[in-house]
Amino acid sequence: MKMKRILVNLAIVLIFAALGWYCYDRGKAYDFLVENTAYTGDGQVIESMEAVQVSIDSREGKILYADDRDQAVAIGSGTHKARIDILDMDDKPIEGQSRIFTFKLSRLGKKPVLNIPLAYKNGDPAAK
Repeated sequence: MKMKRILVNLAIVLIFAALGWYCYDRGKAYDFLVENTAYTGDGQVIESMEAVQVSIDSREGKILYADDRDQAVAIGSGTHKARIDILDMDDKPIEGQSRIFTFKLSRLGKKPVLNIPLAYKNGDPAAK
């Protein structure tokens, strides 16, 4: 009877530890850079875009002009959704000039940087 009680208590502790880790990971905020700069690498040369609006996980969008970068936040380590809208001269989104894609921060490298022109052209920020 004593061994059964020890196993049940051990199982409860493991379940609470797993639940704690899950809640920690799902609620943790990760900072990364979003940049609208020219990309050169792997035989590709992609110029920066004139003006774009970037929304991460349906949050308020950030407007980035050519050669601009800003910090963004993603909650949780799973898959995130980004929307890139090309802006006109009045900083209004141009109809039909947007892209939506999913990405994982782990695919962006050790110091995560989301390059907008690369992501817009290839549909994947980690595609090289």
